[in-house]
Amino acid sequence: MELTVDAIVASPEFAARVAALSEETGRTLPDVSADARRCLEEMVATVEPRSTQAWDRFGAWLSRSYSIDASTEQLRHIRELGLKHSLVFLPNHRSYLDPLVLRRVLVNYGFPPNFVLGGMNLAKWPASVLAKRAGLIFIRRSTRDDPVYPAMMRLYLGCLLRVRANLEWYFEGGRTRTGKLRPPRMGVLRYLIDAFVENCADPLAPAGEDVYFIPVSIVYDQQHEVEAISYEDTGGSKTPESLRWLYGFARAQSTRRGQVHVRFGEPLSLLESLDDARERAGSDDPATVVPRVAFDIANRINAATPITPSALITFALLDNEGRALTLGELLDVLDPLLTYVRERHLPLTSDIDLARPDGLRQALRTLQSEGVVEVYDGGLEPVFAVAPDRYHEAAFYRNTLAHWFVYRAIAENSLLAAAESGGDVVDATWSAALQLRDLLKFEFFFPRKREFAEDMRAEINLARPGWDGEGLDHEGVLKALDQTHLYVSHRIIGPFLEAYLVVASRLADREPAAPVDRDALVQECLGIAKQDWLMHRLHSPESISRDLMQGALKLADNRGLLGVGGEALREQREAFRDELRAAVERIGVVRRAAMAQIEGDGRRTISRIMRRR
Repeated sequence: MELTVDAIVASPEFAARVAALSEETGRTLPDVSADARRCLEEMVATVEPRSTQAWDRFGAWLSRSYSIDASTEQLRHIRELGLKHSLVFLPNHRSYLDPLVLRRVLVNYGFPPNFVLGGMNLAKWPASVLAKRAGLIFIRRSTRDDPVYPAMMRLYLGCLLRVRANLEWYFEGGRTRTGKLRPPRMGVLRYLIDAFVENCADPLAPAGEDVYFIPVSIVYDQQHEVEAISYEDTGGSKTPESLRWLYGFARAQSTRRGQVHVRFGEPLSLLESLDDARERAGSDDPATVVPRVAFDIANRINAATPITPSALITFALLDNEGRALTLGELLDVLDPLLTYVRERHLPLTSDIDLARPDGLRQALRTLQSEGVVEVYDGGLEPVFAVAPDRYHEAAFYRNTLAHWFVYRAIAENSLLAAAESGGDVVDATWSAALQLRDLLKFEFFFPRKREFAEDMRAEINLARPGWDGEGLDHEGVLKALDQTHLYVSHRIIGPFLEAYLVVASRLADREPAAPVDRDALVQECLGIAKQDWLMHRLHSPESISRDLMQGALKLADNRGLLGVGGEALREQREAFRDELRAAVERIGVVRRAAMAQIEGDGRRTISRIMRRR
C-alpha cells in the first residue's frame, strides 16, 4: 500500500490499534481514532522526487564545508541486502550535518532515500515542509502519559518495514557533548523491534523476513558546532533552534573544514540479534533484550570509527600540566602511539601522515585555523599548545579515539593497583580491572566479564607478552611499567574519573538523610570543579562537564547512593569517594611518568614515583 495517512487509517491494523487503545484508556472509539489520525498526520512523511532532489541540493549546499571521505568496501554488500530487506542506518551523532552527509554518500551509490527520524525541535518552517516530502519523519521528544502516540509510531514503523523502506535515526538521542559515543536511547529502537516482532507474528507475512541494522560512523576533521557544544557541556544554555539559528548555522558552513569521514560497520541481522539477546538475557522481556541489541550496534559503530589526525594531535597536546610541546616532543609522544595503532591494526583515515615533521605541521595548521591549537614562535623554536579556552573542544576531537585506548588505560591503572596490593599480582590486576570497568560502565561499552577478561589479557600481553605466566612480583610490575613507552590513562580515563570524584566527594559530604536534587547537584558540582581547576586541584578543565557529572550520578544511582538513609549510606558514599580517589591518585603517578618522558628525565620513573608516595 502507499504509505499515506489515509491508507494507514483505512488499514485493519489501524482499526485494531484504535480498538485496543479505546479499551485501554476508556475513551470512545471516535475520540481515539481522531487522536490517532492527528498523530499520524504529524509523523507520516513521503518521498516525492522533486522535493527529494531539492532537499538533496539543499543538503549538499549546507554541508559544503567538507569533502567526503567514504569507505565503500561495505556498500556493495549493503546495497545487495537492501534488495531483499529493510535497512536501518544507525549513525553516531556529532553534528546537525550528519543526515545530510550520509544522504550524499548513499545517493552517490544508488540507494533510495531513507526515511529519517528526527526531533520535532528541528521542524522549522519552511524547511520542514520540504523535508517531510523528502522522507524526514519529525517525532516528539517525549510521549510520557500518551499511549496513542507510541502506538501509532509502532504502527507506522511496522508499515514502513512491510514495504521494505529504509530507515535512519540517531539513537544516542542527541549530539555527543564529549566526542565519544553516548549511551543509546531505547525509545525508537524499542518501537521498531516491537513493530518487527508484530510483523513476524502476522500469518500473512513472508517467512524469514528480516531487517538489517547498518552501523555508521561519521567523524569530522573539524566542527563549527564543537564550540557551542562545549559551552553547553560546561553549564551554558543551549541556543534554541530557530530560523535565525539556521541562518547563522548555514553561514558558518562557508569556511572549509577539511574532510568528513564516513565508515560503515558490519551489518547486523535483527532476527539473529534478537535470538542472541534473548539467549544471553534468558528472557523475552524487551526491557532486557533491547539494550543488548543496542549494545551490539554501539560496539559496531565504535569498531568502524577511524582515528583522525585531529584526534591524535589533541591526544598528544592535552593533559601535559599546561606545558606546550615542541614539534620534536610531539613526534616523540606520537611515535609510540602510532606503533601501538599499527600493532593492533586500528582503522586510520587515509590522510594521516604524522610520523614526519611536514605531515605533523600540516595537521597542526588545520587545528590552528580553527583556533583550537595555538603556536608560539618568538623563542628558539615553535611550541604548540591547546588554546587556553579551547580544552573542551580539543577533548571532543581526542575522545573520538578514546574507545580504542580505554583497555590500555585500564591496564595501566590496574597494574599499578596490583603493585600497591599485598596479594597475588594477577588476581589483584583482574580485581582492579573489574572495579574500573564498573566505574566507567556508563561512559564506555564493555562486553560481558568473561570477554572483558580476555580483552584485558590480550591488552596487557601486547605490552608485556606472557606477563601472567612469568610470576611477576610487585617490583616486577613496576619495572615493566617503567619500560613502556606509551602511557595513556591520564589522557583517556583521567578526565572522566576526576569529574566523577568531584560528584562522589560532594555526595560523601552531604547529610545522608537529605534528599538529593540531581539537577541542583550537577550544577553545584560544575561550580566546584571550576574552583578546583582554578586552584590547580583538577588536572584538566575537561572534567568541568555536565555530561560527565550526569554520568557520575547514574553510577551513584546504580549503586544505591542517591536515596536517603543513615550512617550506613554515609559509609557507602565515602567508600565510593575513596575508590575513585585511589584510581585518580594512580592516574597521577602515570601523568608524572609521562611528563618525565617528554622532558627526558629518566629519574622520574613509575617505580621511583611509587616509592616516594
